[in-house]
Amino acid sequence: MNTERSTIVVEMLLNEEKTERYLYKRIWSKAKAPKLACVMTIHPGSTDPNSMDLTTMLIANAINEMGYDGFLGVNLTSKLQQKRKISASDFSEENDSAILEAFNDENVEKIIVAVGSSIKTNKEANTQLKNIIAQLSEERQKMVEVLVGLDGPVHPLTPIARGVGGWRFAKLKV
Repeated sequence: MNTERSTIVVEMLLNEEKTERYLYKRIWSKAKAPKLACVMTIHPGSTDPNSMDLTTMLIANAINEMGYDGFLGVNLTSKLQQKRKISASDFSEENDSAILEAFNDENVEKIIVAVGSSIKTNKEANTQLKNIIAQLSEERQKMVEVLVGLDGPVHPLTPIARGVGGWRFAKLKV
């Protein structure tokens, strides 16, 4: 009988009130330069590093299956649990800076936009994403892909994203 152990390091960058999360970092490798993916979703679900919502769990599982050592999680808006349409007032310079820093992290090998159809149906979300991507170098822009299903962009919670064969990607067209 063998015992296998794994140490997972979780870090979060939050505002003082813990009402906004700018970065979620989850690494399960002890490598000094872990191979990472960066995943952008719509909004954070929690500020508790010991708890994972379903979206975060699905992301961690998919990133692990792809052979990465961990991931950086960022969100189009940093405010917790938004259940309404995204508007321009939801965006902040602090969050934009955190997104750009994560996208430009030297250990990030793939940038995944997993915000679902909001980049097609929400003008403010689409504009915000365009503005962020425009600030990346050409090399980094080539690393950006969108999580897709049969009819375009999907969120990790979408059943098609959880289907057999793992996540599917396309080049981002915003």
